[in-house]
Formats: sequence, C-alpha cells, structure tokens
Amino acid sequence: MNGKITKAQKELYYVKTPNKTYMCKARGNFRVKGIKPLVGDDVVIDIQDEDTAYITEILPRKNEIKRPNIANIDQILVFVTINDPPLNIFNLDKYLAMCEHENIEAVIILSKIDLASDEKIDQLISIYNSIGYKTITLDNYHDFPEGKIMEVLHGKTSAVSGASGVGKSTFLNNLVDTDVEIGEISDKSKRGKNTTRHTEIFTLGENTHIFDTPGFDSFDFIEDENNLKYCFREMADRSCKFNNCNHINEPACEVKADLDAGHIAQSRYEDYLMLFNELKERRENKW
Repeated sequence: MNGKITKAQKELYYVKTPNKTYMCKARGNFRVKGIKPLVGDDVVIDIQDEDTAYITEILPRKNEIKRPNIANIDQILVFVTINDPPLNIFNLDKYLAMCEHENIEAVIILSKIDLASDEKIDQLISIYNSIGYKTITLDNYHDFPEGKIMEVLHGKTSAVSGASGVGKSTFLNNLVDTDVEIGEISDKSKRGKNTTRHTEIFTLGENTHIFDTPGFDSFDFIEDENNLKYCFREMADRSCKFNNCNHINEPACEVKADLDAGHIAQSRYEDYLMLFNELKERRENKW
C-alpha cells in the first residue's frame, strides 16, 4: 500500500494512507544502503496489523532539503515581519536564493501587518513584486484571508519558513484542526522563541499538505559563490561583457548599470554581495 510520511520521531514514522495513518518502522536494508526516510516521502508500506506497518520502499523524490530534512516540496511560504521581530531582509533574500537554487516556488508572507506602517509595507511589496515574487499580507488575528491562502496552497505540498516569532504557528492554527504551540517574543532581543520541535505534515484537502518544521537553515544551500548570481532573479540570464561576470567589479556589467539606474533594489544587491562573500569565505576555509 502507498502512503506519505507525515511525521517522524526518532525511528518511528507515521504514514498516512487513503484510509488511515499507520505507525511504521523502516526495513533494515535502508540503513545498510545509507538511506533515511524523510517527512514528505511517498512510500510503500507492508501492513503488519491494524495500526502498524513497515516501510519497504521510498518512491522517487522531487527534491530534498537538508535542514530540516524534508522531501517533495512544491513551494515554501517565507514569513517575514517588519516589526516585532524587526525585518531581517538579508535572511529573506537568503531564503529566496535557496528556493531558486532548489527550483522550489517561493511565496512571501508579510505577517503582523497591523504592527507596520503602510509605507513600509508598500515598499517591501514593491521590491519583490517587481521581480516576480507573490506577496501576501497577513494579520493572523483580524480578518485572516483564509480563502486567498487556500488558493495558494491548493494541490501543493507547502512548507513554512522564517525566523521564530513571525507568526508561523498562529498561521497554521488558523488552517489546521490540531493546535500548534505558539511562542512569545523575547522583550530583550525582540526575537521569537522557537516552539516547533519536530517536523510534521498537516493535510488541508485533497493533494494539499503543509509542513510544520523546527526551522530552515539556508546557509549551506550552495558551495560555489560563483553560482550565486543564478539564484537572484534580477541577475540571472544577463548579457554582460564577460560570460562569467559576477556583477561585482567587472567592467561593462548590465547588473551594475541597472543598479545605478535604480532598476535593481539596493538592498537586494547588498545582500547578494554579503552572501557572495560569506560563501567565498566558507569555501576558502573549508579545508
């Protein structure tokens, strides 16, 4: 029988089938082959009794994210807030670059809009809409746009990402029947306290699933900084003088010309440079 792994705790996997959910263990041959079942995997199970089964086969994966270790994602909802906690646009651009590298669709969820000015909301939306990212504004407690959210989620397996305290758990509680633990914002750091301790998938409808994860780490999604330009939409597929142009110090660079003309957001370019240097330093210090 086929099913999907919706939750994993140590060596125990919960596999949802069309009829029910089974508690499963993986056959020993997976460990011998160095293969670990992941939440999100589509699998074949061998039913043992009314509630338990063994995972006998992992079906081919569409994709895989390392941290958290999950599989078969169609899109990532990247949560940000302008205030409480304050906007970290560098992390936003890093998440988006990771999605581009993994060929996963990204949707920006601007949460807690009741705590931000219209001017700052419009400024952020303008930057990312101009390069093709869908942005949804959200107030989790007042007039939650469930219909608009479900249109985005329908027929896809989605994951939520973003810093702690940006409203991910409240968002999930507005969509799923099971209560998701909600953290608080630290008064001292203005950062959220991470409350999700394991990875789980919730089913919202036919072929519509959403992950709850402890958090994404997008720092090591790419090894060679020279490939980073392909992860920023406004810098990919350019006709600069040099084919290997990294859009930094090279002459006759289209990206630098567009930046000077105001066609590329300064914040995006600065984040590109920071991430480029971060990746370069990591590569050079690897050995």
